[in-house]
Formats: sequence, C-alpha cells, structure tokens
Amino acid sequence: MPTVAAAPRIFDLTLPDLALERGGTVKQHRVRGWWWSREGDTSEAPQPDARTVLLVHALTGSAEAAGRDGWWDPLIGPGRTFDPAQYRILCLNNLGSCYGSSGPGVEGFPDDPDLELTSLDISRALLLGLDKLGVERVHLTTGGSLGGMVTLTLAALAPERFERIAPLATSVASSAWVVGWNHVARQILRLDPGYPHHTGRGLEIARQLAMLTYRAEPGLDARQPRGPQAKSCASGYPVQSYLEHQGDKLRKRFSARAYELQLAAMDHHDLFQPLPGEIKPAINRVRASAMVVEVDTDQLFTAVQTEALAQHLRHAGAHVERATLHSSHGHDAFLMEWAALGPILTRALLLQAPA
Repeated sequence: MPTVAAAPRIFDLTLPDLALERGGTVKQHRVRGWWWSREGDTSEAPQPDARTVLLVHALTGSAEAAGRDGWWDPLIGPGRTFDPAQYRILCLNNLGSCYGSSGPGVEGFPDDPDLELTSLDISRALLLGLDKLGVERVHLTTGGSLGGMVTLTLAALAPERFERIAPLATSVASSAWVVGWNHVARQILRLDPGYPHHTGRGLEIARQLAMLTYRAEPGLDARQPRGPQAKSCASGYPVQSYLEHQGDKLRKRFSARAYELQLAAMDHHDLFQPLPGEIKPAINRVRASAMVVEVDTDQLFTAVQTEALAQHLRHAGAHVERATLHSSHGHDAFLMEWAALGPILTRALLLQAPA
C-alpha cells in the first residue's frame, strides 16, 4: 500500500483572469487549495496515476476539508472513506469566499456593490484551478448544498472530465423557497447600520435565520430541549443561546459581503437553463455516474427535488443511484451523520464510470 503523506497541505495558485457571468472580471485571480495524497504526489508535481477526489465545500466552508477545523474530518484520513493512500483528496476554496481565494477585499476582485456571483462562476474558477494543477480527470466530485450545486455544474461544464459525482442535499435549480430564505437573510444584512463594511449584528442574525432552515424540529428539540429547568433569566431557552452562539461564530470568521456573494451563487443556480451558445438545458450535458443523496428531514431540498434531479440525470443518459440520509437534524445532516454518510460515499467511489 502506498505511503500516505504525513499531513495535508495548503497551497495557493495564480490563475488566468476570469470574466463573470453577470458582469465584471476577476483579475490577479487566485485560489487556495487543500491537498492530501500519497507520498510523492504533490500539488507541485502531481503523479498522473493518482485518482482524484474533489470535495466542494458549502456556503461558508473553506478548502480545509479535514483537520481541526475540517468540515468533513471524520470521513478523511488513513482507513477512512476518503483514504489518501488510495485517492488524492483535493478541495479548493470557492471564488468570492474569504478563505484565501479571490473575493471581497482581495486585490483584483471587482469592487462593485451590485456584483453577484453564480454557481457557473464558482465552477469555472475551480476548473481553472484543476487546469493549473494538471488534473485532467476526476474520479469523484462531491459536496452538499451549494457544494452540490457546484458539483453538478462542474459535471455539466466539463462532462468528459468528471467520472462520478455525489451531489448531496441539492437540486437542479434553486427553488423559490430557497431564494426566498436567502432574500430575507440579505435584507437583514442590509439593515445593519454598518452595512456594507461593518456588518456585525446583521451577519449574526442572518446566520441565526439560516441555522433554523439548516436544522429540523426533532433534532433541535433533542439537542436544545425545552424542559421545566431549561429557561433562565440570564440566557433564555437553550435554542436562543445556541442561535446566538452560531451567529457569533460566523461573525468572527466570515464577511457579510462574501456571505452575500455565496447566497447569490445559490440563488442563480439553474441548470435548466442552457450554457451560453447552447440550446438544451445544461443538466442534459452531465455524463458522470451519479449517487444522488437526499436528507429525509431536509426543509430546503426535498425528496421531490431529489427525485427530479435523479430523473433529469437519467434522461441525460447518466447512470444514477439514489441514497437517503436518515436523520433528525435536517439539511445539515451531511455535516453531522458520519456513520451513515461514510458508506454512501463509499458506494459513490465504486460507481461504474461512464463509457
């Protein structure tokens, strides 16, 4: 068995300028990445026979998929689902985020308060990153929520490049329900007296609103119980303290403008629309074998949307399998239910590649 590199590493890439779908150009374009593979397979000298697993993070994530702050840490490492002895594990920070890639406040990123990103913009930036790394084929691409949208978009933009995909808790296009919640979050941000440069409390409350959509009632009741001893004069009910804590955490690590841009990318996600210069819906271009995963208590992306996604992929000619992540925790179960998620992603790794 190949020897695993001692630890994952962070790297930065300089990329070509990127013209954005809704106007504006990213200049001095850069992306931050995270890489863990076998010994000798590095971002500076990738080994051509290494199989790449590309992880795509969600709304406020970063490229650091594993480690102390890793969003999928329990799934990554020797002997785990994504074993760096078997696969090159790669994650790139989203365009417009605030964890090292081009985004608000970074030189070369458009300083335009009306600028909006799309899932196509984020996907094209990731493709430029793969080009720079010399990664021509991707064994599996996976991510949840916005990460699932980008996963699907990548497979539509470059169908010959992506062999397998596992979109989790996502859809072909954002529904009015999703866009509506994002709209309210955006209005909360803009009501902050310090908007746009010093949006503190606004970002906290927007995050609190989002957390309620990311969770489900049974999970909240279990983790933040309302019992006879739950209420205190100092902090209120447990769920109130929980939401304040989540808002404070995001305020300390993220920016309001980056938050708006990621919300916009989610809002504008629509693979029913054709790519520029084409006629057929973009989703029809996908050829990758797909493991389509839903969360049975998800309030944002329902089983009906998951079934529609699976049907559209089958109509496009892709091999599709379905899996349900059973959880009391709602949408964010793909960041919580490790014991159930691991076997599903193992199945995705073993899907038959398209001919």
